[in-house]
Amino acid sequence: MYKVLKFDLARNAIRYLVRTYKIKEIKIPYYLCDAVRHTLVAEGCRPLFYHIDDNFYPAEEFSEEKFILYPNYWGVCSANVQKLVEKYPRLIVDNAHAYFDEPQGFACFNAGHKFGFETSYLYLKSNNKFPMEDIIIDERIKNIRKQKFIILHNKYKAHNLLNIDLNSNPFCYPCLVDTAANADTLVEELNKQGLTIYRYWNFLPKNFNEYKFYSRLVPIPIMTN
Repeated sequence: MYKVLKFDLARNAIRYLVRTYKIKEIKIPYYLCDAVRHTLVAEGCRPLFYHIDDNFYPAEEFSEEKFILYPNYWGVCSANVQKLVEKYPRLIVDNAHAYFDEPQGFACFNAGHKFGFETSYLYLKSNNKFPMEDIIIDERIKNIRKQKFIILHNKYKAHNLLNIDLNSNPFCYPCLVDTAANADTLVEELNKQGLTIYRYWNFLPKNFNEYKFYSRLVPIPIMTN
């Protein structure tokens, strides 16, 4: 069971977690939106960084007493989330890219604005039963996004080096190509179609495994109109 709290932005859910549970330090991946790190530092919480492997899974083991933040990258890493939930009792799941996923972990938050909704939700694990009827799940939008996601996969799967979970209902379609030049070419093609493609996230050193995602991963928007 989860207690559910509403926020305008996901970063405010993070602030609430840090303050409520007096989190002094937390493990977070290098490959992550800067807003998370900035929010933690502003709240006096020390971020301790970890690497991820080619499947977006943490490249190290953690102590069970540690608070760990794991992002469901693009919304296609639910299997990773499930594995981590079974290992770490203080796992905080960042579902900013997975609004429609069921909550898991010690705590879990999403980001409604990324999916066209006004409200972000924070789920806190609890032994008590709380009403869930006020959570907005637009099934029509959910189904349209899923259909568009499958269409994008069928179009780009021959060029995508990632193993994509087709059961996902993600924020975008992540397409990892073989070279940075081919990534740039794909971005140019998408721009000509009127799509804006963002680089995720800030520059990382070339010797980091995550650099391939920065330089060669093209997040293709899932358009619902």
